Amino acid sequence: MTISLHMLIIILLCGLVTWLTRVIPFILITKIQLSEKVVKWLSFIPITLFTALIIDGVIEQHDNGLGYTLNFPFIITMVPTILIAVITRSLTFTIIGGILIMALLRWLF
Repeated sequence: MTISLHMLIIILLCGLVTWLTRVIPFILITKIQLSEKVVKWLSFIPITLFTALIIDGVIEQHDNGLGYTLNFPFIITMVPTILIAVITRSLTFTIIGGILIMALLRWLF
């Protein structure tokens, strides 16, 4: 399978847009002074988003809607990604590491 230059440019631009939508909010939030109520409300979002993303990734529903299975590639990717998060304490490195690990896993299998 060959990828044309046009397709490569589209993939790179999509990656850039995805990266910017994750990084720009963090840059903006560090420049703004938020009220205590907003900070308290925002403190609940990461754990709820994290839980929703993890559950959605770990458990897969069958196409016919008759049952659920575990998503083993996701679970295998999750373990080193959590280690990257704990070691680096950087959301950017964690996201990039998780994407690369999943890409490598999909490429190998």
